[in-house]
Amino acid sequence: IAPMGVIKVDPKKIMIKIYKSSNTYKNIKSKKCAVVNLSADPTLFYKAAIKESNIGNKISGDLFEKGDLVDAPRLKKAAANIEVSVLNINDLDLEKAEVILEVKKIKTAVYLPKVYCRAFSATIESIILATRIKPYLVGNQLQQKQAENMMEKVKCLEEIVKRTAPKSECTEIMSDLIRRIESWKTNK
Repeated sequence: IAPMGVIKVDPKKIMIKIYKSSNTYKNIKSKKCAVVNLSADPTLFYKAAIKESNIGNKISGDLFEKGDLVDAPRLKKAAANIEVSVLNINDLDLEKAEVILEVKKIKTAVYLPKVYCRAFSATIESIILATRIKPYLVGNQLQQKQAENMMEKVKCLEEIVKRTAPKSECTEIMSDLIRRIESWKTNK
């Protein structure tokens, strides 16, 4: 599982831009299918994106169920799951590829709406940044500079979380995330 943006190409096709170094890319390339899990839940997003935040550094199998039409797991508590098959993979550069996917099935959950809170978005943005910070810390000089800039953004986002949702699950996630980022920086 990796956080990434999804772009609608047409009613039956979506596109993702994915890092070729990721396990998700390797799985998509070998299995020719995937499940796109849509979620705005910071806790679920954190457990999925930052593997070492889980016991044994693995995502609990309890969070998943088998896809109906594709050989890929889907997150049970996602707001929606989109089962897809690969139509085309194009290299964009040395780091990224563009993957065109055909939508096979969409499953949506029924949830009561949540009140918007800036802490949710700030936490999710921090998690996304963290997934790039870790590999960039051990990258070339430019990537290390980018990692430093991203760490500054995470600290600014942490202030938003503390201000808008003190003593919340988002605050706990941010504290844990900052601690992990500091350990990555120390142990690079």
